[in-house]
Amino acid sequence: MNFKTNNAAESLIREGLLKLERMDFLNRLYKKDATVWKTEEEHTKIIDNSLGWLTVYDWTLERLEEINEFADVAKQTFTHCVVLGMGGSSLAPEVFRVLFGKQKNCPELLVLDSTNPDWVGTVREQINIETTLFIFASKSGGTVEPASQFAYFYDEVKKVSKEPGKNFIAITDPGTGLEKLAKDKKFRKIFVNRADIGGRFSALSFFGMVPAAIMGVDIKKVLESAKAAAETFAPGANIKENAALRLGAFMGGAAVRREDKLTLLMPKDVDTLGLWIEQLVAESTGKEGKGVVPVAGEQTGINFDYKDDRIFVHIAFDSKDGDRVDDIAEALEETQHPIMTVEMKDLYDIGAQFLMWEVATAAAGAVMAVDPFDQPNVQEAKTIAKGILEDLSAGKEDPDTKKDMIVSKVLEGKFELKELAQDLYSVLESNDYIALLPYVNATAEVEEILADLRYKILSKTKRAVLFGYGPRYLHSTGQLHKGDGNNGVFIIFSADAANDIKIPGQNYSFGDLANAQALGDFKALDSKGRRVIKLHLAAPVADSLKKISALF
Repeated sequence: MNFKTNNAAESLIREGLLKLERMDFLNRLYKKDATVWKTEEEHTKIIDNSLGWLTVYDWTLERLEEINEFADVAKQTFTHCVVLGMGGSSLAPEVFRVLFGKQKNCPELLVLDSTNPDWVGTVREQINIETTLFIFASKSGGTVEPASQFAYFYDEVKKVSKEPGKNFIAITDPGTGLEKLAKDKKFRKIFVNRADIGGRFSALSFFGMVPAAIMGVDIKKVLESAKAAAETFAPGANIKENAALRLGAFMGGAAVRREDKLTLLMPKDVDTLGLWIEQLVAESTGKEGKGVVPVAGEQTGINFDYKDDRIFVHIAFDSKDGDRVDDIAEALEETQHPIMTVEMKDLYDIGAQFLMWEVATAAAGAVMAVDPFDQPNVQEAKTIAKGILEDLSAGKEDPDTKKDMIVSKVLEGKFELKELAQDLYSVLESNDYIALLPYVNATAEVEEILADLRYKILSKTKRAVLFGYGPRYLHSTGQLHKGDGNNGVFIIFSADAANDIKIPGQNYSFGDLANAQALGDFKALDSKGRRVIKLHLAAPVADSLKKISALF
């Protein structure tokens, strides 16, 4: 895998490599030695059951016939395919959807990883329910978001079909509630994945490969790309040519020095890969008061005045937008910002990218002395949201759900809505980032307004500005937000839906669920002493966002 680094990056890489070589990291990684990260039993139990991704490309290649046979049936039967998932089960399919686009004579792939009812409704409007295949993708089967999406779409299919199960398949681990549900409801197919792979490391398993094959991607090429790259990552390979090890040393070595804002530079054609990298890196490293902070989708230009807490990884890809990004990378090299450039030869090289980032993230965790395979703070927001919904079902609504603005305890008395911008700037410290976290429908207008707001804050503060739609980010950067060294300032946006949708079998709607998740995350961040603000937007949402943006 071709890559290059500048001198500033090399000094960080040397520090990281020295640690990795002292611990014999590569040999121990491929022997699946959990103690390379932690020795405590509560960690080693998790790690021992989390390393199947290392060679999963071979496992999936052995099941290529099974996948392709089903994909052929799907191509002849369905016009659309909708992934119902969250986090690791949805982001790899989203990468394939955007990178490859609609393929001739294949179902169009849609990925639904939101509980916003307007977003759910938009997907419903895009499909013919009778000719749509739904993939219920969940490692555990108990995740609230895909379970709620399934309840709604199964009910919709039942309205037009006597055998609704034939419009569904499941991808899950062995022995889960989802496997039982799929059998009970007579799903068309169940893909049982390896149990020893965490969701965010599952791109090259059934979770990524089945949706890709159905939409018409030649997954054999993807898997062979990963397999070829693995030869350069494994023990015995020339360390000077090991892109994955050097990338991990770069991230880990920089984070130890608090140069922890990993900024991803890539052409627009492939920038959805940044969402997948963001989840992998943030959820794996953001804990124990530490964290690599991945910055994806940031709008910048040549000679932007970056703070010295940044490192850069440039994915070089030949595309219409490639020259612009190459010029930015070249300017960064010349000004001695730490930067590593990695070549992506073509779209099918995505398999090598997936594996490189997985090995690198595992290596960064070793350098930082954190367990990359647990997510100790993810459950907190889920538990609080569940309690809010239980109260709502019992007729008690949390009074904070729809207040115009609520602030965390550490910010009480420091914020007023009309002074939002100045108040935000006043609480920033030297190593901080800002995160914009909207629980709203991602219309083109909303995307444009939020991108403008993000750029305004970046230009004014020079701080990294993260962006993530809720509840997607809860399964991505959410772990980092609660587990790092309290380096974030968070703005959560909630809103009432234009058209709410009832969730069959529940006493609450998708709108209730989304608002509970937004408030639940606010309360979880508040309990950690984080600097967090929650704004509930009046309808229409786009107009309210314009007013917020105008304050900046």
